[in-house]
Amino acid sequence: MNTLREDPHRAVILGAGRGGTAILEMLMEEHLVSVVGIVDIDPGAPGLALARQYDIPVFHNAEEAMHACAPCVAFNMTHNEMLESVASEILGAGGVIGGMEAKLIWRIISNMKEAKAELHFQASHDALTGLYNRRHMMEQLHQGVSQALRYCHSYAVVMLDLDHFKRVNDEFGHAAGDVVLSAMASILRESVRDADIAGRWGGEEFLVLLPHTDLDGARRAAEQWLKRLAMTALSVGDDRYLHVSFSAGVATIEPADIKDAGNDVVKSVVEQLLHIADKRLYRAKEQGRNRVIAGDG
Repeated sequence: MNTLREDPHRAVILGAGRGGTAILEMLMEEHLVSVVGIVDIDPGAPGLALARQYDIPVFHNAEEAMHACAPCVAFNMTHNEMLESVASEILGAGGVIGGMEAKLIWRIISNMKEAKAELHFQASHDALTGLYNRRHMMEQLHQGVSQALRYCHSYAVVMLDLDHFKRVNDEFGHAAGDVVLSAMASILRESVRDADIAGRWGGEEFLVLLPHTDLDGARRAAEQWLKRLAMTALSVGDDRYLHVSFSAGVATIEPADIKDAGNDVVKSVVEQLLHIADKRLYRAKEQGRNRVIAGDG
């Protein structure tokens, strides 16, 4: 049996289904290993499409692939023992990772991907409402304003604050407050467009980013959310129900007159948007709550 055709720094992947694709994704992030080929008899296998994106040679015959790629180590993700035997003859002793080893590697990779996705979700989302958190909203706001300035389209933000929220917590308990926050989040999730971004800004405050939206359009959208919230009876236990409202401020940019989209300009516009929206929100509070303010009149 040939033992000279094994090179742990070069890898060929046998099988381009879910397992092979997971191995490919892992190895593409590993600088010590170079993927020199991937093989699958199915031309539509997902791993083949991914390999082509990285200019990795694609094969449909396993023996041909191993002869072409040797010296290398083969990851056998097909669970085909006969193929594993053939690979061992071609690549040498220790040249094939398959069987239980391959299954364990796939399981580890899957668990790591799930954990990574969960950590990313936790880092960018609010735990209670499931909406984006303040940090992520700031990142999205800077990106959105930058694009609006660069491509000269309108951009709006709506800042809203639940009315008498402290009273809800004091009279009905914090569990009732959580119900109100979750209900507001659900309304935003179900009502905003795919391009819009809704997040919990902090406490009982929420922020919604609306690209390609002028002042009137953002105002009408916020009024629809307010109407829907006010009509919703929220159960807080013991056959008790609440009807709540919010106050909101709307601010927009019309970037036609702004020629510079540099970082300093973007930062300044973001601060201005938030300041105006916040100012109008408090005007809504002062005028009796349960309303949306979108102008300075």
